[in-house]
Amino acid sequence: MQCFAHPNETAVGVCKSCGKGVCRSCAIQVDRGLACSETCRPIAEALSRLQLTSIRNIGLYTAQRVIQPILATVFLSSAWYISSHYRPDPSVWFLYAFGGVFALTSLMSWLRLVQRKK
Repeated sequence: MQCFAHPNETAVGVCKSCGKGVCRSCAIQVDRGLACSETCRPIAEALSRLQLTSIRNIGLYTAQRVIQPILATVFLSSAWYISSHYRPDPSVWFLYAFGGVFALTSLMSWLRLVQRKK
């Protein structure tokens, strides 16, 4: 690949914003990448920040897949225990509702994961 501004120079990288090839003299270093001009620099920096945020969120998504089924089990089993061993209280329905929401979101997350693996 050749530099977009200097066709005789070999590109050392690609602009993170526009995808043009840049040579050593044209390259503007940004966090985790290169920019081809001062016009592309803010966009390339924003894309780098977005990338870092996405990488950090992967851990949260993984934790979510573990925590949601646990919370669903805790809420639903607590609601069942309270309603079967004590006089029914209207607040038990909140436990059923929270448990149902966590179970539903956990199921949807699991289905999305299965579909991605296909």
